Amino acid sequence: MMQAAVAQNANLEHMAFAAGTSQSDRQTISIRAGETLEQALIRAGAPREDVTIALRALSRSLDPRDVRRDDKVTVFMQPGSNGNRLAGFNLASGAERSVTVTRGMDNTFRAREMATNMQRKTLRIAGVVGANGLVNAVRELGAPDRAADSIAQAFAYDVDFEREVGPGAEFELMYDRVSDLRGQVVREGEPVFARMTTAGGRTIQLYRFQPPGASTSDWFDASGRSARKFLMRTPINGARLTSGYGSRVHPVLGYTKMHEGVDFGAPIGTPILAAGDGIVTRASYSGGYGNLVEIQHDSTWSTRYGHISRFAPDLRPGDRVKQGDVIAFVGNTGRSTGPHLHYEVRRNGQAVNPLGLDVPTGQALPADQMVRFNAFRARIDSMRREAIGSTSIAQSGSGPTRVAN
Repeated sequence: MMQAAVAQNANLEHMAFAAGTSQSDRQTISIRAGETLEQALIRAGAPREDVTIALRALSRSLDPRDVRRDDKVTVFMQPGSNGNRLAGFNLASGAERSVTVTRGMDNTFRAREMATNMQRKTLRIAGVVGANGLVNAVRELGAPDRAADSIAQAFAYDVDFEREVGPGAEFELMYDRVSDLRGQVVREGEPVFARMTTAGGRTIQLYRFQPPGASTSDWFDASGRSARKFLMRTPINGARLTSGYGSRVHPVLGYTKMHEGVDFGAPIGTPILAAGDGIVTRASYSGGYGNLVEIQHDSTWSTRYGHISRFAPDLRPGDRVKQGDVIAFVGNTGRSTGPHLHYEVRRNGQAVNPLGLDVPTGQALPADQMVRFNAFRARIDSMRREAIGSTSIAQSGSGPTRVAN
């Protein structure tokens, strides 16, 4: 009863805040790929100085970096003496709480974390990869972009997408959907389970788990070993390998030349991911590479990403990036015959084949965290069995199926 009362009060408080602005002053936007909350608020029309102060207030309750692609943010604007100004914004942080940042009478911003009674549903889809690739096959079953990208990222460390994930490979994905009191989706696509059975019959099952004390969740196999490796084989989702590593006749220069990386064909604007943690050492135009990003991962390993159309917003040399961060977008700059990503891996400055890397693998969870992981895995396995036993599982063309609250 107490939790329900708190949730009701929080909802009434939010409704009162919303009522204080006209309908034209309110808009709900979705976070785009590679976009920060700051950039989204500015895109919505909020002045940069207001956003800076508001996010400082938000950070006392929620790390702004926790906002993910496709998250919904409701932004409130109001007229000021020098044009529109930010009145506040609201965003959900999972199914248990939301955070509202409001401008007070003294023009300072305050963040209030509110308990909610939002509903969390876990959905399951399963299907077969078709001619358009894994990511498109997942989207065709009704999954949001974040969920579709997540399954590709889950297996990017261990699967050769060119040889193992062709038509006929099977996949399965379970992800969460969070809705508010009106039934509106406020956060969707957070994965909890992924399975891939490759064209060669190899099956990999992974669980998305957040260890106690960790700021983010990560993929683990059934034994509690992280799926993450030092570098990703494929730092792009939904792409096809168009040119391998080694000697070849250059398509532009017309003579035999060593190809020191691999090329992934993809539409212009496709997000490019950092293959590993590191520091950006270059983000500029560089001759035949066109627009180029280079990342130094440690004293031995570095990666290059060429022919890109544009860099991620505000990306600069010296920035520290995490594995999986969006750093740029596919383009056709430099010596290029079509939209693609040129990806290089260098060891001690010498190019090596990205698809044949032998790099350090992920670590296993410590014993004191395995109890919680095993309980989480058992719950997911139970939901899977329930879904598989139902008659309305999403298969090759039907929508996602709810499997649990």
